[in-house]
Amino acid sequence: MFRDVRRFKWRLAAYALGFAAGLLLVSAYVVLPRLFAPRALKTESGVMRKQPCAPGDANEADEVFASPDDVVAALRSDDVGVRREVFRRLFLRPGITTAFYDFERDRDFPERAEDARVRLVNLDDSPEDEALVTFVRTDSPVAVVLKRGACGWRSVAAVSSWLRFEDYPYADWVELPEAIRTGQYALLVRDSTGDATRYARRARVLRLVGERLEQVAEIEEEAIEPVEASAGADWPQVKRRREASYAFTPESADAPARLRVEYKNELVRYSGVEPLNVFWREGDGVWHQARRHWRTRACTVIKSEPSVEEQFTWSEQKSRFVPSGS
Repeated sequence: MFRDVRRFKWRLAAYALGFAAGLLLVSAYVVLPRLFAPRALKTESGVMRKQPCAPGDANEADEVFASPDDVVAALRSDDVGVRREVFRRLFLRPGITTAFYDFERDRDFPERAEDARVRLVNLDDSPEDEALVTFVRTDSPVAVVLKRGACGWRSVAAVSSWLRFEDYPYADWVELPEAIRTGQYALLVRDSTGDATRYARRARVLRLVGERLEQVAEIEEEAIEPVEASAGADWPQVKRRREASYAFTPESADAPARLRVEYKNELVRYSGVEPLNVFWREGDGVWHQARRHWRTRACTVIKSEPSVEEQFTWSEQKSRFVPSGS
């Protein structure tokens, strides 16, 4: 009887040891490949893999993406961890040229991006196209430039815009003019500011040089200011408005690139109320409406002044547009 009990205990111990060993082998089979495999990001459509690099490029493994479409999918992901990781890889790393201004928000509150899309366009002297990824987050539009290397696509520059009185979803906050050479594009980024009586909007022209953005021109597109000496009960509605129209002419065989800016100055009187802006938000799937800026009200031109024109020429020495004749 005692011998049977001992035999039963030994069998039970052997079964337990075998079960533990099997569980350990299965765990090792599942966990070890994940530890040594390239890191991945889950998205709605699958996995956003980090491209394998050559041994000499191992330091870039954490910075590259398999494709620009993977970036857009991660920016739109419903998984907060995916969004936090893609923002970190796009913005929060050394060496990137950026004007993107709120790094802590990206880390702590990675909101879902809206209106995210990608365009392939040539932005520099290299023959390969770059990828321009644009999106809107917390009412701030952002553009990221991705360049393709041996390991995949890597972000090299990012720029945001401060649009104080513009209408969501900021359809024309960034444009791509052929500013210097035919077939090579620059970034034209708009910023605006103002208050209850003033408004100003500028256009910054940015050129990609290597892995950084350089400003090559700046245009005051519109400026509205109050008229101090105006008489009458409606004097607060009378403003001095200055608007600019401009055109780029890429370089030719016998002439450098040129920029022509024409300014129109008017005295105007505003009336009525601001029209409504109706728009759809991807984040909550709801139509919204809001009053537009006061400058969008109906206005009557009281006085027009002669137009003023400025000419600028591309300077290779200064790497920017300079006033013609200077």
